[in-house]
Amino acid sequence: MNDAYLHLVINHFPIFSMLFGLVILGWGILKKQESIQKIAMVLLVLGAITSYIAIETGEGAEEIVEDYVATISHDAIHNHEEAAEVAMWLSMVTGGLALINLVVVNYNIRYKNVLIGILLVATTASLGALIYTAYQGGKIRHPEAHDTIKIEQSIEDSEIDN
Repeated sequence: MNDAYLHLVINHFPIFSMLFGLVILGWGILKKQESIQKIAMVLLVLGAITSYIAIETGEGAEEIVEDYVATISHDAIHNHEEAAEVAMWLSMVTGGLALINLVVVNYNIRYKNVLIGILLVATTASLGALIYTAYQGGKIRHPEAHDTIKIEQSIEDSEIDN
């Protein structure tokens, strides 16, 4: 087991933690249930932690992939890495806000609903950045999912050959 394998395993956790955290947080807000909101906040903290782990394993994965596969685009790796850094910092801010909200939700603080709203916006931004990071990462090894013009051209070429 190496960093490339670990990166592939862990890189989905931040996305799904933030996604489920956002959905559950929205549900908790609609139902006005603090217990549901707390579940979402724990997921958001988990998303922040796993985004950091994904960055750390990504560094090692980059070294392995660059040495192992000559056809890998260094630009694609760089774009993915840059997007991942932004996504990690947004996730960390979101995780920090979730921790603050976990404390605040237990007290009858005047601006509790404002803090929940800020958390909702931060979570949405983090999720968007994580999805974009995943899109950039897919360009490294899955060109079939990103380059429809070449795929359509190769289908047409194979039809002509037959």
